[in-house]
Parts: sequence; structure tokens; C-alpha cells
Amino acid sequence: MVDLRQELLAVFDAEYRDHLRVIRDLLNTWCGTRQALAEIFRRMHSLKGAARAVEIPAVEEIAHAVENRLSTLMERGGTLDDADIAIISHALDDIDAIMEPAPPPDAAPDAGAGADGRAVAATPASEGAEAYVQVPVSRLDALSGAVHDLLGVAERHDRLWEKLSDLLRDMRALSHAPQRIHADPVAMFSRMTRRLMAIGREHELMTGQGDRALLRLGEEVHAISLVPAGTVFGSLAAMARRIAREHGGAQAQVEVRLRGMEVQAERRVMQALRDPVLHLLRNAIVHGHESRAQRLKAGKPEHQTITLTVTLTGVRLQVRVSDDGCGPDLKAIAARAVRQGMIHVDAPLDARQLLARVFEPGFSTRAHVDHLAGRGVGLSIVAEAARALHGTVAMEQGQPCGTVVTLTVPVSQRQRTVLLVENGERMIGLPGRVIRHLLRVMRDEIRMIDGCPFAVLPHPDTRDAPARDRDAQAPEELVPIVPLSAFVGGDDAPVGLPVRSGAVTVAVMEVDGVSCGFAVERMVEVRTLLISDASAVGLDSELVPGIAWPREDRPVFVISPDRLFERWRARKGRGMDFAPAPPPQATPEARRAPLVLVVDDSITTRTLQKTILQAHGFDVMLAVDGEEALMLLLQSSRRVDVVVTDVEMPRMDGFALLAAIRADPRLADIPVVLMTSRDNDEEIRRGLEGGARAYITKQKFDQGELLATIRGLL
Repeated sequence: MVDLRQELLAVFDAEYRDHLRVIRDLLNTWCGTRQALAEIFRRMHSLKGAARAVEIPAVEEIAHAVENRLSTLMERGGTLDDADIAIISHALDDIDAIMEPAPPPDAAPDAGAGADGRAVAATPASEGAEAYVQVPVSRLDALSGAVHDLLGVAERHDRLWEKLSDLLRDMRALSHAPQRIHADPVAMFSRMTRRLMAIGREHELMTGQGDRALLRLGEEVHAISLVPAGTVFGSLAAMARRIAREHGGAQAQVEVRLRGMEVQAERRVMQALRDPVLHLLRNAIVHGHESRAQRLKAGKPEHQTITLTVTLTGVRLQVRVSDDGCGPDLKAIAARAVRQGMIHVDAPLDARQLLARVFEPGFSTRAHVDHLAGRGVGLSIVAEAARALHGTVAMEQGQPCGTVVTLTVPVSQRQRTVLLVENGERMIGLPGRVIRHLLRVMRDEIRMIDGCPFAVLPHPDTRDAPARDRDAQAPEELVPIVPLSAFVGGDDAPVGLPVRSGAVTVAVMEVDGVSCGFAVERMVEVRTLLISDASAVGLDSELVPGIAWPREDRPVFVISPDRLFERWRARKGRGMDFAPAPPPQATPEARRAPLVLVVDDSITTRTLQKTILQAHGFDVMLAVDGEEALMLLLQSSRRVDVVVTDVEMPRMDGFALLAAIRADPRLADIPVVLMTSRDNDEEIRRGLEGGARAYITKQKFDQGELLATIRGLL
């Protein structure tokens, strides 16, 4: 029975949110019609029955009271007036308060008590139960159609395999009856060729159909994961009004306006933003508070107004919380930053740089601490949530008054926009969210300060201004330049700036209000890519947390800007010595690079090892298992110098490949390195006794060890 109740509560959680979202939309738009009145009545009636089913009498009573009021109004043939709208809005707030008691700002919520200490129904999230979403029948029909298309491809694949099996059977029959071939070999070969070509054409058609079916299925599955912003943020208005009463007393009021609640994004993205947005609402109430007299004197409405706006721009979701309060106190922020040692007392900082400091842990300008604010935790939680979602957060002064805080995150956590740049043999992805400028700095325009190179950033107000007006603008802004290869290159990567055609290509990135220019060899393009977690062998997963595959066997290593800046700061945040990379010197006869055969059934590990080896001067061949590797060893026009092979592979594993190499006099002297996740003494002894020259375990592997091992064998 406990499991059944938890399942019912999970279903009710999705249902009541949907009812409240629709009712709020109606109250904010076209509630003056009888159709709207009838729809609100129907929703309240359904909500009452659902609350009765899950035994939440408090919600049932509220819904019943609103239902009675609406029923009387409908019998009279009337429509909703301002008083009715206010009563219904308060009822929705009460339902939210019952279902979602506001937790203390810096503590986890108590699973069984509301804000006023009364018992409430535990929500599914608090009990660890499965969450439910409501899906339109039309969307289920579309998903069913996509699955049907994919099943059709599978059936077609089976028929194609039968045709191929028939052809193979006929070919085997001919091999046992060669006299049939001698009778008319041309006709026999022609028939076989036509059958094979027909199979090939059908395979091409089937592949296209399969790709389209998979694409459609992926789109439909993704569409099901989308939810309107109102289902997640709709209840925050009630919570904000309750916070205002806690802060300013029972008579304190705040008007909360919701915009863009129909915008859809992945549910997990919306849910991850819910608590940060609640922190922003609390911050707007506490720090933007003004007395009634202050507001009226400033020509503002009597009550504070907070606007929560959700917009969708391309592949990025933007959530903005703005208020008409007193706005950020830049002098207090600067003084606090000086006291905490974040900035020097004489440091010239503009408003943007100062406001970036408020997201630091422990930063608060409040003189006292209470249960709502003052510990400097709220905004740091917002910043951390934005980083976890691969997004950004920024605060700015509102116009003409107040504060605006904007959260910007990718719509999908697997899809991000990156700038592709070349760094040696590697393709690097720099997240677009932190890129501030893209520059091409001529060599003679680079400023040298204390022996380190700096570039002059274009001022946003002067790039297009006439030359005579530029002198009156703000002073020029300098940014240090460092080579990206110094952080993501190999041990022998050049540390000088890559100068090409007399200029340096620089991507200026900004993290937490600090800017640095990273010099790259070449900028390729900006693309939106599907990112996979990076956990492959030899990869620095802290600096490179993600990999994308826009092209076959050419991965894009997506950099974490936070980790990149940490490593730059570890070098005291300075530019590198200005030593441009020398151009490659042509030689009469280039020495042949050693050839390494990499054998692994994982395309990620295989490709990463190839990238590492090629970046350090090796030629590389790839094989997916032992059988393909043995064929390449026997048929390659070049002799392989070293074999690096995985152990656990289909068809022929690493031990079998090692035995085959040692048994063949033509291959026996090729050194073999075994690389596997097996890390026990028996397996290591088996490999070395079988003739392996080295044994590397993946758990302890780094690229330096692989390179040192191969160089030692050569």
C-alpha cells in the first residue's frame, strides 16, 4: 500500500501542477470570457477529486470552496471580476503552500512540515519516488509512429539478410560444382553481380530510411522530455509573496509578474533552475526592499514589483529576475570586496566587474544575518548551479532602477554551442557562453608589460565611432595573452604565441568577471554539438569534461573554462613570455615517423590514442579487434614498429593476437604493449610470459606513461 500511495502522489504532483499552470495562464490572459470561467471550474473540480483520491483534505477543501464560488457565478451568467481573480489567485497560492512548503534558505526542507509548522502531504520528490509527467495523446501517437517506422526498417533488414544469405548459399554451391561455372562463366558472373548490386542498392535505401526513423524517434523522445516553464516556476510567485510577508510583516506585499511561462525546455534543466530562481526572488525581496514612503517619494508604485521572464534564444534558455527596488549598492559591494581581499583598494573596477563579485561564496553586503539572508550563500548557490548546467549568471543595474539577474543555460544538457579551434593536431571546443571577443592581433600591436604580452580590447562604444570621438571615451582595456597549447598541449608543445602571417589569433574568454585571451593556431567555426562525458584513457577529464564527434575519427575536446582559468591563475594569472613559435623548417629528407598500430574495440579510446600519438610525431594505424590487426600487420606496405592493443575484444582478444604475432616469424620481433582494465597479477604475468614487452593498466594510465613506454621500446 505504501508503494501505491507514493505512486499516486507522484501522479498527483504532475496533475496539480498542470491544473495550476493552466488556471494561472487563464487568469493572466483571457479570464473575462465564459469559456475561461468554465475551464477554470472544470480544472478545480478535477483537482478536488484528485486531492480526495490521494487523501490531501486541505487541497480538497480549497478546491471545493473555489468550485462553489465559480458554480454560483456560472448560474448567474456572470464572468470573473477583479475580486474573483484575487480570491482564486490566493487559493492557488494556498495550494502551493500546502504542496511545496518553503524551506529555510540555507537548510534542507523538513519532509513533513510546512512553513508554519503544520503537517503537509509529502511530495514524491521528498520521498525519492518516481516523478511523472503528462504527455498529450497526439505526442504519444507520434512516438508510436516513429517506433513503427523503425520496426519497418528492422523487418526490411531481415529480408535483406535473407537475400544475402541466398546469394552466399548459391556461391557456395558453385564452389562445390565448378563445372557449372565452366559452362557459361560470363553469364554466371553477370547474374551474381546483378544480385549483389540489387542488395547494395536496397541496403542504401534501408540505411537512409533507418537514419530518418532514428532521427524522428529521437525528436519525439526529446519532445516528451520538454515541459512548459509554468509547471516549474508557476508556484514561485506564491512563495515570493510568502517570503515578502516573512521579511516585511503580515501587511507586506509584492507583485510577482510571470512572463514566458509557455516556453518549453527539458524538465531536468527547468527543475535544476528552480531553486536558483527562488534564491534570486528572495534576494530581490530582501536586498531590494524599500519602505512605502521611500517608494512613493521615488515615484514608484506602493508595492515592489518583481518580474520573472523566461525566453528561448536559439539553443539557449534565459531566465531573468528583475525588480524595481533600490538596486545594487556599488560602493558597499566594493567595500566588502576590499575587506575580503578580493580586490585592491585602489583597483579601478567598473560596474560589471564589481557585480561579478557578488556571486563569490560568503559575499554579502548585509550588516546582519537572519533566517532569510546575510550569510552570502544564496548568490553563490545560483552561480554554482549555472556552472553545473554549463551556463552563466550575470547581475546588472536595472533601468531606470532596481536589479536584473540573468541565468543563461543550454536548453539541452547534451547540446552546447562551442567555438572550434585548432591546437596542433587536436580540435578544441571553447564554450561559447564565456567567449567575450574574437581578435586577430598584429604582432606590432601587442603591448609588452613586465615582459608579458597583452592585447587592447575594442571598447563597445568606440569600435564604430569616428576617430575624433574616441579620445573622449573610457580608457583602453588590456587583456593578457597566453597560448592555449600551454594548457592543453603535450609535454613538448611549444609555449610561444602562434604567430601566423604576422598576427596572433586570440579568443578572449571571461570567467567570474576576469578576462584572458587564449592564442590559438586557427579558428575553424562555431557549431552546436552533442557532448558526451569524457572518461577515456589518457584524457585530463577535469580540463576536458566532454567530447563531441562532429566528424568521423576526429573528436572535439570540449574545454572546461573554469578549470582552464584555475590553471592560468596557478601561473599567477600572467601572460606567457612572448616567444612566437618558429615556422617549420623544411628538410631535404624528412625522417620517417615510427608507425604504431592501435587495436581497441572502443572508438573513443582508439581515436584518443591516435590523437595523442599523432600529436607527438607518430604515424598511427587503427584496428577494431585482433583479427583486423593481424590482417593489417600481414598486408601493410609499411612495417609496424609497435603494437598497442586492448585485451578484451570480440573475435580475437589481445592475448590471442599476441600469440599469433609471436608465432609468425615475419612479425615476431614487433614489440607489443598490452593495455587493459585488468589489473591483477595473474593477468599481467600471463601477458608478459606470452611475449608482451609492456603491460599498462587503464586505471593508472596517463599519456606520458604511454609515450615513454613506446619511446623506450623504439
